[in-house]
Amino acid sequence: MSDPDVSAPDSRAAAPPDAALPEPHIVRSARPRLSLVWLVPLLALAIGASLVVRSILQTGPRIEIEFHTAEGLEAGKTEVRYKEVVIGRVQAVTLRDDRQHVIAEVQLDRAAAGVAVDDTSFWVVRPRVGVGGISGIGTLLSGAYIGVDAGVSSEARSRFTGLEVAPYVLRGEPGSVFILRAADLGSLDVGSPIYYRRTRVGRVVGYTLDAPHDELSVKIFIEAPYTTLVTPQTRFWNASGVDLSIDANGLSVNTQTVASVLAGGIAFEQPADSPRGAAAAGGTGFTLFADRKTAMAPPRGPALPVRLVFDGSLRGLAPGAPIDFQGVEIGSVRSAALHHDAEHRRYPVQVLADLYPLRLATLRSGSPTAQAKDSDQALLQRLVDSGLRAQLRSGNLLTGQLYVAMDFYPKAPPQKLKLQGGVLTLPTVPGTLSELQSQVAEIVAKLSRLPFDDIGRALTDTLRQADSTMKDLTPEARQTLGALQRTLGSTDAAITTLAPEAQARLGELRRVMAGAQTAIERLDGSLLNDNAPLQRDLAQTLAEVQRAAQSLRVLTDLLQRHPESLLRGNPADPALPERGRAP
Repeated sequence: MSDPDVSAPDSRAAAPPDAALPEPHIVRSARPRLSLVWLVPLLALAIGASLVVRSILQTGPRIEIEFHTAEGLEAGKTEVRYKEVVIGRVQAVTLRDDRQHVIAEVQLDRAAAGVAVDDTSFWVVRPRVGVGGISGIGTLLSGAYIGVDAGVSSEARSRFTGLEVAPYVLRGEPGSVFILRAADLGSLDVGSPIYYRRTRVGRVVGYTLDAPHDELSVKIFIEAPYTTLVTPQTRFWNASGVDLSIDANGLSVNTQTVASVLAGGIAFEQPADSPRGAAAAGGTGFTLFADRKTAMAPPRGPALPVRLVFDGSLRGLAPGAPIDFQGVEIGSVRSAALHHDAEHRRYPVQVLADLYPLRLATLRSGSPTAQAKDSDQALLQRLVDSGLRAQLRSGNLLTGQLYVAMDFYPKAPPQKLKLQGGVLTLPTVPGTLSELQSQVAEIVAKLSRLPFDDIGRALTDTLRQADSTMKDLTPEARQTLGALQRTLGSTDAAITTLAPEAQARLGELRRVMAGAQTAIERLDGSLLNDNAPLQRDLAQTLAEVQRAAQSLRVLTDLLQRHPESLLRGNPADPALPERGRAP
């Protein structure tokens, strides 16, 4: 505080220099005063501290994901999404020391800390085109991102190996997984569709080769609510491409949708005659058949190997040809080979086939599934005693396919089954084709013995004699007609004296005679004239008879050399040039 007495400069200057100044009295303020300028940095410090605390509270674990390539990954931009919700971001992308893989460092949110567990899967979502369809189209605009399939393990983990493609079944996806056992994969692949009544209801999610059992295990996924369509009686078959077959039953074509033709697929169905049961449990195993016909066939059960011996050619009998028992397919042909019969000095053809006695369940006694091979052999022996024989028959005249028919022949001589090397030998009878060929050969032999040349010459002589007879007969008819006219003229005078009734009758007689004369003139012109129709028809008939005799001789020669042409047509002549090509 300043003193009021010293405020005037004049009085200070007047004071003597040695005069003592008064001691100042300092008074301090009771309350300190703070400037408002300090509020700004304090507020900034508080906000920064809150952001740091919030970042610490929201920051989750930091993990590393290993990929084969960094395509589509950018540090600070690439997001990590779970069910399309952003739960993290890529912080850095580095190359591993061996330069074979890349490592993406990902910072997860604290709310997604539970994702970093042992069984979680990561993959990069990019646009992909495959048999399962087109995926990742949205990344064309937003860019690639890392997809997540969260695991359920309780063990935390910080290092992961990323998948090259997204898993085909995500955890929690409604549906069921089934296993199909197949001998061949065909054109199936991961993502191939599965159809029920040509409607897509699932997809193939994987396959492995089971080396110990020499078969493939195909894993399929059926989406909900179609899982109820799969029952223990369901049959699965490979519906890939176009199923075109030509066999003893003719030409058959079967296919599914265009997608299955191009990319392969599986179809399933339940046999119409089987009762519909409850839905099969997930993980149930089924057999994957090659086609629908095999899948929907009656149960085969264990096969019983048999041997069939036929005389003659078996051309047209291919492996897989059916064995038919009165319209029911009870087996199939396995192979055919020549067999040496030293006792009779001949070389018949031996056919090995598989019979399925389970398809003869109505003829078996007891439970069909509780029968042994000895009971099957006893059943076959009873049928053979009743006249059961195997015979080759033509299933298709166009393709020449043969099949084995089992039928009863009561007049067949009794035979016993022969068991050799665990294989039963069933008795056979000659096929219808061989019988037909022998009959054709007999007919051809009889035709060849006919004297067609002598018959033609005799027919020509007969026609010539008929011509000369007609010529000789015509002059005599003229003479007779002239004599009759002269007789009528001499009696004309006498007729005038007769009664009117007699004159009327005489007029009718004259008209009849005039008609007869006209008919004789026409007959003369038709027989004796060189241009008469009868002369021309007679010459044409003789020419046709000669051509028919020549054609009959050609037919006889052809049937002697190729008796099978009655069924298959005239064989091509190798000496003739092909159509459209100069000789």
